[in-house]
Formats: sequence, structure tokens, C-alpha cells
Amino acid sequence: MKLIIKSSLLLCAGVALFSACNKDLDNNPTLQTPETFVLNTPAYAAQTIDLKVAEGLNFTWSQPEYGFPASAEYGMQFSATNKWTKSVDVDADNGNYAAVGSPTYTASVSVPTAELATAVQKLARYEENKVPSSQELYARVYSLLNGDTIYSNPVKLSVAPYYVELSDAPVETWYLVGGSFGDGSWGNSQVVPLLPMEGQEYDKKTGKGIISWTGYLSTSGFKLKKNPENWDAGQVGQGTGFGDFVYNDGGSKDIKVPEAGYYTITFDTKETKIKIEKYTGDKPSVYNSMALPGKHDGWKAAGGTPLTAQTSVVENHDWKGTVTFTEKSTGADGEGCKFAANGAWDANWGFATFPYGVGKAGGANIRNGKGTYVVYFNDITGQYSFVKQK
Repeated sequence: MKLIIKSSLLLCAGVALFSACNKDLDNNPTLQTPETFVLNTPAYAAQTIDLKVAEGLNFTWSQPEYGFPASAEYGMQFSATNKWTKSVDVDADNGNYAAVGSPTYTASVSVPTAELATAVQKLARYEENKVPSSQELYARVYSLLNGDTIYSNPVKLSVAPYYVELSDAPVETWYLVGGSFGDGSWGNSQVVPLLPMEGQEYDKKTGKGIISWTGYLSTSGFKLKKNPENWDAGQVGQGTGFGDFVYNDGGSKDIKVPEAGYYTITFDTKETKIKIEKYTGDKPSVYNSMALPGKHDGWKAAGGTPLTAQTSVVENHDWKGTVTFTEKSTGADGEGCKFAANGAWDANWGFATFPYGVGKAGGANIRNGKGTYVVYFNDITGQYSFVKQK
């Protein structure tokens, strides 16, 4: 009798366990894979929105049918043509849509109109005095979950745009400081920058990429620092020996080359990798002075816009100055500027690109923007950079 009761209890327990498992399965939803979802048409879509007046545009949407309330990432995108093949942040010349605002995890967002105006400028590329009174625009939202992205329907809008001066993030600059730079005192003003390189592309949002410097190094030691004024923003020193570089460690040693001579330092700021190699080119000429003649000073190779030598302890090949351009220049004949050595035109460098490039001996005039710039120039490589001042 006891055996029968015990068997019955075991059977009931098994049935209860099986029922509980069934209930767990019933409450464990399966992830669905929707192909799209709905962006709601806002009430203001029937009118033209003045982007200068409005502070933000509000959008709402229904969550995609994932089968359960999912914590997806959402973000707004805009197009002037309702084409969505390439972002202008990836390809400024051929992109046809732009992401605007920050990602969100809710089904609503307010898009800042100042950011939208910049995006419209990137898409439409208006000339300063030829901005239309209205611009057709399409909005959509993406949903990102578990690495998969789906997009909503596009919603047509009308906005009144305005001209926005477009500019990429400046190339991230690092500086050399130590016994071979300035007066060798390691002071904040005794620094020499690594400059953008020919043929390199730089991240338009962060300015990161490959920069370099070529010049004469003594064996007295040096370091790299990101901010000339302090060491907190980032630094590069030496570890166990030459070629072993230590990043962001205040206790690192000074970098010392095996022997004095000409070297090229290359720094990939995106991948945080540095290399120092012997310079293999012809022995560089040493110049007594350098200037930046151009339309702004009447093309005076002597007595015009002088640049200052940045190093006095070894051979100097780095120059720095400040210049103000009162108007934009295309670099056409008679316009723009060039670098010229020793107060004459015998040694001069130019190239068409701005605000940075690699000047060629006897090259084209450098076009320039309007404003005040700090100018850096290396006479071995021809590298130059114009850094706009606020």
C-alpha cells in the first residue's frame, strides 16, 4: 500500500513538473525578424519648418514587431532625394543621406534643428547666397537589435534651410618636445608638431589618422605629447629600449635614437602606433629664413609675412607663423600664397590644397580660407598645416 501511494506521488510530481515546463515555454517568446516598422507622420509635415526658428523636430514611431518589448537602438536619418545608399559622413561627395542626433532607446526623439541644418547643407551643398526658401526632405528611423538593422518607412517633410559653413574636424595634432626641439628646455612653447601627410585620409569627425615629422634628432631624448600645455591629454615615451614605445605613462623614459641624424617619425593616431626610421633622402638644405608671401601681403618674399624657426639647438627645418586672410582665395593666378626661403623665390613651395597639404618645389599657389591661422611648415618634406584660430 505504501508503495502504491509513493508511486502515485511521484507520478503527480512528474505531471506538475511537465506542466510547469509547458508554462515556461509558453512565457518564453521567440524573437521575430520584422523587415520594417512605422515612423509616424508628424502634424507639422504639412507645413514648411523654418530651421532657424524651430529648436527641435519631434518624431515618434511604433516599436518593430520583435515578438516582445525589445531594447533596440534607434536613430534618425535624412535624405534630400529619398535615396539611402551611402552616408555623407562616409563619402562627402557622393553620399545621399545623413544621420542626425544621438541614438535613443525609446520610441521618440527630438532632432536638433541646428544639426539638421548642417546635414541639409552637406546633402544639398548650397552656395552661400543661393539657399532656396524651402527644401524637400525625407526622414526615416533605423532600429538596431542584436547586430541586425531595419528601417522605417520614409516620411516627407518641407524645411526652410539656411547656409552653414562646412568644415571637417581638424587633423589631430601631436607635438615633439625635448632636447632636439625649441631651445631644448622641454618648455610648453618649445614644441614641434607632427603634420598631415600626403595621400592620407583623416576621420572627418575625429581628425584621427597618420601624421609625421622629419628632421634632425640629437641623442639627448624627447617625448611626444598631445597638448603643448600639459601632459594629461596624452604622451608617448620609451619603455625597455629604442623601438619599445609606451603610451600615456608619465613614468616612461625619454625616447633616444641610437645615433644623431635625420629621422622620420610616423604616428597613426587612430591605431595608436608609432615608428621612428632613419631618413633616407638627400641631405636637406638649411635655410636662414622663411616667409609666407601671397595676395594678403602683396607677394613679398622678403619683408612680407615671416615665419619663425622652431628649433635652435640642432639644424632647424620647422617654421611657424600667424597669418590673417581677409578673403577666401581659389589659389588661381595671383591669388593664394606660397612658402619662400631666404627672402627670395629661388626655393619656394606650393600645392593647391588647404588647410593642409605637402608643398612641392615651385608648386601651385596654396588656396586659403578667410580668417586668422597659425601656420606650420617643414622644409624637408614640404608638409604644411593652417590651423584656424577661434
